[in-house]
Amino acid sequence: MTQHLPIWLLGQVPLEVCDAAVRDLNLIEPHDATMGTDGEKKELSQRNTSVRFAPADHWFGGIMYEHALKANRENCWNYEIDFHEAIQYAQYGPDQHYDWHTDTFPLAGLPSDRKISAVCLMNDPSEFEGGEFQMRLYQDYIAPLTKGTIIAFPSILYHRVTPVTSGVRISSTIWLNGPRFK
Repeated sequence: MTQHLPIWLLGQVPLEVCDAAVRDLNLIEPHDATMGTDGEKKELSQRNTSVRFAPADHWFGGIMYEHALKANRENCWNYEIDFHEAIQYAQYGPDQHYDWHTDTFPLAGLPSDRKISAVCLMNDPSEFEGGEFQMRLYQDYIAPLTKGTIIAFPSILYHRVTPVTSGVRISSTIWLNGPRFK
């Protein structure tokens, strides 16, 4: 049973800010999305979308970072955070999706772990069909995102974007990292 996710929605980025970020991020060259710590795996049955990466110091990343830090405090996750990664700006067209996954790689031996993921829907849901953002925590939840909504959650949680059936879904994601989990 899929229910609406009742927690972790953090309010709205003003629509004109989303529009400015979309104009800015669309200037970056897109490429096919990959998976893994170094982007070494391309598996279209698992993930099929195009992405752009903005520099970690991009102004929109700062907005998303502040919202994710607020979620860390208000939800009492209290993760130790050192930095955030570059913005991943993703566009999902018809039949594109990202199946169930987590955003952290605990067995990779990296010097830090992704601890918080933050996602912002950059366009209006009326512009696409399908493309639901779902999370799994004992059951499946739908995050009822609208244009400008930012959701932040622990990166260890399973989540996915269901296949888009028409139109284009646009989102931005950042990951907040900190010392390895112990």
